[in-house]
Amino acid sequence: MVRFSRGMRPLVVMVVMVGVLGVAGCAPSDGPDAPTSSQAAGSALSTEQAQRLAIFRFNNFDSGVRAVTFSIPGQQPVQFSGWVDYAAGAGYGFASTTVDGAADTGLLRFTPQTLGYQPTTLDKAPLPVPADGWQESDLDPSATSLSNVVAVLLSLGNDRPDNPQLLQQTDALWLRSDDVDGVAVDVFASPTSDTPATAAPSNAAPTIRYWIDETGHLMKAEIPVSGQADTWTTVEFSDADPSVSLAVPTQ
Repeated sequence: MVRFSRGMRPLVVMVVMVGVLGVAGCAPSDGPDAPTSSQAAGSALSTEQAQRLAIFRFNNFDSGVRAVTFSIPGQQPVQFSGWVDYAAGAGYGFASTTVDGAADTGLLRFTPQTLGYQPTTLDKAPLPVPADGWQESDLDPSATSLSNVVAVLLSLGNDRPDNPQLLQQTDALWLRSDDVDGVAVDVFASPTSDTPATAAPSNAAPTIRYWIDETGHLMKAEIPVSGQADTWTTVEFSDADPSVSLAVPTQ
């Protein structure tokens, strides 16, 4: 386990579930925000809503590199700022936490198979991606909350849309209307599985929430921290500078 991962061991671990439709489903927020339409909060998807939920992972893939920030709460909170290249299936950025009262900062790079770390005295991730100095281990989503979050991040891109008709048959939910930095979005709960629902949608399972704009682009996500009631890892997405490349220079 790399040094940063060892620092993460006390954090609560959540197990990621990735199926045909992506990451497993989620429950609506208990916050004060109310839907601005006549649709009831926590209701089944309309046809248009299913189409947007079905296309957001393809839109991430089509965008290539997206800028990403997230914060993992806990006794040793983690902050990350960097990028995910959905076409290449790779992520990279700067992460910080506090271990035994001392700040621990480092660079992370990750793929579906590996998690790499190296310490740094910088306050942001440099580009191009460093070619050496990495301590790498297998990416195990059940090992730490950090490993779980980056595994979830990498699962949010696909080279083709999901099937909106099949998605509409699952227990995916429309939660409410909202906005992200002034952009109108709808908040969705993805399905708990990719199979047709045998019962009405339920608000019982606290899993992943998606903030998706009217064009089907993901603006924000919240991932529940297992074992901590009403505790979420907040992930924010934005357009990356076109010059950003996560390719490692050849030596």
